[in-house]
Amino acid sequence: MTQPSPLEEQIHDSRPPALGMGRLVMVLYWLCGLWIFIESVALLFVRPNDAFVGPLLGSVLAGFLQITAAVAITHNGRRMRMIGWVTTLICLTAPIIVGIVSWGMPAFSVMRSAWGRFGVDYWYLPIVVNGIGIVWLWFSNPRRIVELAERIERVPLSHYGSE
Repeated sequence: MTQPSPLEEQIHDSRPPALGMGRLVMVLYWLCGLWIFIESVALLFVRPNDAFVGPLLGSVLAGFLQITAAVAITHNGRRMRMIGWVTTLICLTAPIIVGIVSWGMPAFSVMRSAWGRFGVDYWYLPIVVNGIGIVWLWFSNPRRIVELAERIERVPLSHYGSE
């Protein structure tokens, strides 16, 4: 059996894999993104000459952004977290903006859309899932967790009443 090199010993990560809520958030993102993307692409092929292709292209974009956010949340690196923040914020604000802009326009309610009418066609999941994603990205930020841990380690003994 070969001995590990000093570099391999330094790189070895002995932490167990993350389980629990993080995995649930990832699965939720992947399922929602794939559902929106596959359904909207299928509808584009079923109705290619339809007059309401715009909402379908918006749904394709919504599904693509949701899948991109799922990749970013799953990877969880520094750059991928930035991509996750951007795509999640876009996916959270877009149904709200499109819902407000299209308020009272019955033409937008004819075609199924991920962002139309605040995401009602997808059971409001575009808003709910991305709201959960924003909360998850905030609470799982490694820098914030380290800062909190350092504050706990720096508490003076006099704070606890013993001197």
